[in-house]
Amino acid sequence: MKTWTKKPIALPIAALVGVMIFVIITKNRQAPQVNTNEEYATPAQVIELSPQTVTPKISGFGSVNPASNLNVPTEVSGEIIWSHPQLKKGAEIKGGEKVIQLDKRDYQLALSKAQADIERIKTQLAELNLEEANTQRQVQLTQKKLTLAESEFNRKQSLADTGALSTSMLEAEERNLLNMRTELDNLELKHNLAPKKRDLYKAELAVANATIEEQTRNLTRTSIYMPFDARIGQVNIEKGAFVNKGATLFVAQGKERVEIEAQIPMLGMLPLLHAVRGKNLSSMSPSERIHALQINANVQMVGAPNTANWPAKVIRSSDSVDPQTRTISIVVAIDEPDKQAVVGIRPPLIKGMYMEVTLSSTELEGWKVPRSALHEERLYFLDKDNRLRIRQANILFKVDDYLVLTDKPEFTHLVTSDLIPAVEGMLIEPHALTSTQH
Repeated sequence: MKTWTKKPIALPIAALVGVMIFVIITKNRQAPQVNTNEEYATPAQVIELSPQTVTPKISGFGSVNPASNLNVPTEVSGEIIWSHPQLKKGAEIKGGEKVIQLDKRDYQLALSKAQADIERIKTQLAELNLEEANTQRQVQLTQKKLTLAESEFNRKQSLADTGALSTSMLEAEERNLLNMRTELDNLELKHNLAPKKRDLYKAELAVANATIEEQTRNLTRTSIYMPFDARIGQVNIEKGAFVNKGATLFVAQGKERVEIEAQIPMLGMLPLLHAVRGKNLSSMSPSERIHALQINANVQMVGAPNTANWPAKVIRSSDSVDPQTRTISIVVAIDEPDKQAVVGIRPPLIKGMYMEVTLSSTELEGWKVPRSALHEERLYFLDKDNRLRIRQANILFKVDDYLVLTDKPEFTHLVTSDLIPAVEGMLIEPHALTSTQH
């Protein structure tokens, strides 16, 4: 028996059934939904900016140097007969203590000789005064004797003219008259030379007095004292050695103050000057200018814990900018550093220690932005529609991990995420930073 599928009518019936099923499925199928208004929003972290109080700061580095460096030379020559037991490298000696004694005998002898010269010259001056007075009297007597001799010669000449006196007697009287005149001339010359001789003795007396002063000073110079509390550096002497004038005995460094010369970027100094912006300081003295700038300084030992820091003060600056590094030298000082030393916390300041110098100015109000939000000198903001707005960053200064803008930004919601790509006007899905992230 044949099945019905093998009958000629089976194929048309199957085709009809398939068409009916396709029509039913097509009518019941829903058309796909197309939403042409949907836009993808890029998620990003956002913070809201507000004016904050900030302190302009800039840092530089330099080494510690004592403010007082003493290279002690000998002012006189002599043998070293004594030296301070602590006159050794690294030791400390208080101001006012004797450190070296030179042999003073040669200078004592020179002083005694000069004192004896003064006594001799004073005696010679006294003799000259007596001699001058005596010569004056002799001149007066000789002038009288000469007057009498001239009268006697004139009388005898009259007698000789009449033949009452021989020629030989007249010549004898003439020789006597000439001797009188010669004697008077010699006495007057001696009297006139007395002031010149007195001037010579006075000059010798002045030389002797200068020699006494010089030898007295030389005696003082044989004893060498420490002018201030100091730490000893290089020592170049030994007891019993002979030293020549001008030779360096030792080097010492003062302890009352140390200085650090830090190299500061010139442009980085500008924000610190906001307290005097627009003012003319040319009429002020250097110390008045430093006071007007209102710049504070703090010194931190590089590589040490934060406790190893010292308050300092700006005392001067260089007169030019380094042409290679474009930095300016700022010198800060720390007074009495030894009194600030604390074992295990703040070490003593020694020459050559490497320090970071931080300069800061008075506080100001500004718009503070994290450095991480800066993208090639541009900042990303959100407008009220959460659209990205890219603006140039007008930076007043940078400190630590943030920067301060010169003016209030156009938008106050700042994107801190690094958007790739960042397209002006793109839609942003803002996510507020937590306090920890901020």
